[in-house]
Amino acid sequence: MTDTTQRSRFSQFLAEMRRRHVGRFALGYAASAFVLLQLAEIIFPAFGIGDNGLRVVVAVATLGFPPALVLAWMYDLTRSGITRTEVGASSPWLRTAAVGSLLVITVLAAAGAGLYLTRQGVFATAVEERGPPQPVTIASFDPAEPIRSIAVLPLQDNSPGDDEAYFAASMHEELIAKLSQLEEIRVVSRTSTMQFADSVPPMPEIARRLGVDVLVEGSVVRTPQRTRVTLQLIHGPSDSHIQTLQWDREEIPDVLAFQTEVAHEVVEAVAARHEEEPFATVASEVDPDAQEAYFRGRYAYDRGTPEGYRTALTFFQEALTEDPDFAPALAGLAGARFLGALEDETISQDELMLAYAEADSALAMDSTSMETREVFALIEGSLPRFMEAPPAPDAFTAVGSVHVVRLPGREDSIVIDMTGFDTAWVAPMTSMGERIEAQVRRQTETVTQNETGRLARDGRRLIGAGRFENAERVLRSAVTVSPENDEAWDLLLRSHVTREDLEGALDVASEWAAAGGMAAPDATDVAELDNAIGAEGDRGYWRWRADRLEAAASAGTPVRAFDLASTYAALSDEDQALEHLERALRDGEPAVMTIRTDPVWDDLRSSPRLREIVREAQRLRLNAPRGGRPPGG
Repeated sequence: MTDTTQRSRFSQFLAEMRRRHVGRFALGYAASAFVLLQLAEIIFPAFGIGDNGLRVVVAVATLGFPPALVLAWMYDLTRSGITRTEVGASSPWLRTAAVGSLLVITVLAAAGAGLYLTRQGVFATAVEERGPPQPVTIASFDPAEPIRSIAVLPLQDNSPGDDEAYFAASMHEELIAKLSQLEEIRVVSRTSTMQFADSVPPMPEIARRLGVDVLVEGSVVRTPQRTRVTLQLIHGPSDSHIQTLQWDREEIPDVLAFQTEVAHEVVEAVAARHEEEPFATVASEVDPDAQEAYFRGRYAYDRGTPEGYRTALTFFQEALTEDPDFAPALAGLAGARFLGALEDETISQDELMLAYAEADSALAMDSTSMETREVFALIEGSLPRFMEAPPAPDAFTAVGSVHVVRLPGREDSIVIDMTGFDTAWVAPMTSMGERIEAQVRRQTETVTQNETGRLARDGRRLIGAGRFENAERVLRSAVTVSPENDEAWDLLLRSHVTREDLEGALDVASEWAAAGGMAAPDATDVAELDNAIGAEGDRGYWRWRADRLEAAASAGTPVRAFDLASTYAALSDEDQALEHLERALRDGEPAVMTIRTDPVWDDLRSSPRLREIVREAQRLRLNAPRGGRPPGG
């Protein structure tokens, strides 16, 4: 067959497609599908239909395209109505080519829809549970059920210039900070939610991976003339819409005040479901130019690169030039300086000391700021690892004069001396604190035998903050260097169970038994754990753990009261859990400071007795020796 013949036949095929108006129909179908998707994106949230509904519309529109083309080939829309298209003088090869083309389009459309649905997790299968198959239960949303745990997903920047990501990031942090002040709700850390900044799987999958029942998602649109923030509260397990909140402002002279207002209204919406009195807001009095420089500095800081830290230093210094009393900007300056110094091949002792002094001064300015508390705590706690001669605890006296007065309306209104601020158990929630923690961990990857106890403590704190993957890396380092570290093994096993990796938990139990620590399980214990998990899943593990701890206590082996408390909390045994927790508080066990963020306490968060213990734990942390542990820890 000659090239001329091939071109001639292809021209005939195109002519037949035009005669049958197939191309015109395809364009019309695509335009109609686009309009339908836009309408669905607007209308579905109003009726509580989540992203899964939109995905179904996309799949249906894609799979409907090939049969629609077949109908367009066979029929035509005329003034007399829909009529079958005249066959015409087409040769057999032309009809074969048409059928083949439609078949190719059908296969491509089906493959594309299948790939899309696969990437969205529709075809993802859960890890098979051990033992007999369990009946599948579909989570449902009960409006009367209080919110016990919540995660704020990174906000999308939908601004025309795509240049307001720093504003969206600061809004995200403000929401987490304010929600964290509610006593009855566990709030997932920013580090855990940032994994969904670029790729957002279905809401039930996010809720399962973060271990929460409610998600907050939203977007920011900001121009010089107008700012709009839209947020949605979603019941994660069922992907059900709970509430939509929106703020629309023409001019915002005080961005910090606006962000506080937005966060406070979200807190009110959440607190109303608990009949809990939300905290009072404090009006911002920071220079607008200082605020803008601060937000840009924090965004550059969060890049986590040497260039980012240098850029952040410039912005934070600019903010302090505009407003010298802006404590978060001074804390940011200290954090950026500290991290920049750690990036240098030769760590400057003078830069580290200057960063410590700046952090100390920032805390003296405003000890209620989450950023200042985290930056100071983490720099002070990390300094001995990098300095030849760490400063004495009284090297800076400014903090000693600071007194914190709780906001009006809080039952635990107290005045405290910040020289009693215990930094050992601060779990970072802001980008400033998280960057310091991550960088220090990278800088101290080489672990000595003497440091494994510190790593076990770090692992316990990370588990309490819901950061299981980080905890497992830290604890794995501890047991690698010190295989007889029973505490690290126990925490590593618990972390796998808490994030529902039961197969991994059994592997850890077997490794622990082989390591042969004093409290290690033997082969019989591992077999019992295998049977317990097979029969009851993660609840079987907690029963197994409770039996082991009680047996050890009966045999006279020292057992942390907090370990017993958290185990019974996971089993929803409120009386036993709180009895042991109160003993842990009396004994001054530092782990009580993790109950605000540890997911095992979620079922008991509405208990007034637990809330009082949380307040007492806060006082204990603040009155411990500075930089040390509470007595008995």
